[in-house]
Amino acid sequence: MKFIVSPSIISADFTNIKEEIKKVEYFQDSFLHLDIMDGNFVPNITFGPFIGEQLRNITNIPFDTHLMINHPEKFIERFAVFSDYITFHIEETTFPFRLVNTVKGLNKKCGVSLNPSTPIEHVFDLLPYVDLLLIMSVEPGFSGQKFIKETLLKIEKAYEFRKKNGLTFLISVDGGINEETIQLVLEKGVDVLVMGNFFFKNDFNFVKSVINKYRK
Repeated sequence: MKFIVSPSIISADFTNIKEEIKKVEYFQDSFLHLDIMDGNFVPNITFGPFIGEQLRNITNIPFDTHLMINHPEKFIERFAVFSDYITFHIEETTFPFRLVNTVKGLNKKCGVSLNPSTPIEHVFDLLPYVDLLLIMSVEPGFSGQKFIKETLLKIEKAYEFRKKNGLTFLISVDGGINEETIQLVLEKGVDVLVMGNFFFKNDFNFVKSVINKYRK
């Protein structure tokens, strides 16, 4: 089964960041997921563009920069410097089509994300214009939360919408992805697995065995 592994860097050991990134580089077809939190849209703060630029100096892995911030339109250009994908939350913009055009105008791929309580139908009009749909399967802001099973129906609806309309956007899921939930989301048609604690907090041989099991 083909899918992209997208480990979330905020769960990594930043005192040993080069070795942590080598774990991501081990897998072909991998992204590095950068969670940008401002303490306003979500009750946590991570890092800004400076850290992203430093990470870019370490690896050529595609970066999916996930903006969990207020007024994302103010910061797109700063994050575009090192990002391959820029993903914004539908809940944080009044003009999503304008934001997509801004990202595309910078020659970056654009993603849209939605919180667990936001109906998938709220982004249907936007999906023909984006490259990635990021479905949150936990409340955004903290790693290590339990997977919200109602997310599975949302993934299924996104998959069917994509198929029916002949679209090509990637379906990504973020939150509570581990050895117990990987199969559940893959069966619904997910292309990208954002992994936090499961990837960086477990023995790496165990992580490899689980991922490779489903990549056969």
